[in-house]
Amino acid sequence: MSDPAIEVRRLASTDLEAFQATMPSWNALEYAERLAYQDRGLAVQLIAWSGAIAVGRAMVVFPGHPEWSESAFRENCPELRDVGVAEDWQRRGIGGELIAASEEAVRVAGFDRIGLGVGLEDGYEAARGLYERSGYAFAHGPFVAAARLEDEEGVGFPVAGVCVYLVKGLQPS
Repeated sequence: MSDPAIEVRRLASTDLEAFQATMPSWNALEYAERLAYQDRGLAVQLIAWSGAIAVGRAMVVFPGHPEWSESAFRENCPELRDVGVAEDWQRRGIGGELIAASEEAVRVAGFDRIGLGVGLEDGYEAARGLYERSGYAFAHGPFVAAARLEDEEGVGFPVAGVCVYLVKGLQPS
């Protein structure tokens, strides 16, 4: 069961400073860009809050978003990405709340499936367990997922990992 003081909601521009202060991202511009995609209906950026403290995050990208992956295209579904809970807040059900809110955003957008990629390295074992308990099932893989992130100065750095793709069918709400 999660902490009763947790509220999961879409990130708003008025929340950006508080979010960045308590749950930093790769760079200061990343979430401003995510808000722009959210405003265009290409993404939903969800934040879990305990009062004014951001304790978790999740993003859904829809077809047409530049980060919509080849795997999501292959499975023809929106994609859950960047699920994370602050270390001091883990194991309280917050990840499950973020997943449920993401799934509801996908349903509201008119889709009946959602997918996600998850790493096979040992460090992703808890995430894989959470997704399995949440009803996600193997769709394809393994494959190498690679991306280029940017630091505060705009200098890019590569990240990559071996992943599998999981998909969940969603029931109408």
